[in-house]
Amino acid sequence: MYEIFADLHIHIGRAKNNKPIKITAARSLNFENIANECVQRKGINIAGIIDCASPYVIEDIEEFLKNGEAQELKDGRNYI
Repeated sequence: MYEIFADLHIHIGRAKNNKPIKITAARSLNFENIANECVQRKGINIAGIIDCASPYVIEDIEEFLKNGEAQELKDGRNYI
């Protein structure tokens, strides 16, 4: 059995291009900052991004993948 730390209900406030995604109190709630917080500070292995269907969030995620800051897992599986 594997131990996984997850947050499956995360809302994004703004895209990297500063376009609003969801009205929020913090402008810093963008994909990059949330991903960094999950990995670096909280040790979260899985993050469920509620607003990932937004075109602006998709652009941010695609940029992360293109720059090698993240990688897609084959068939959505982890590689533990």
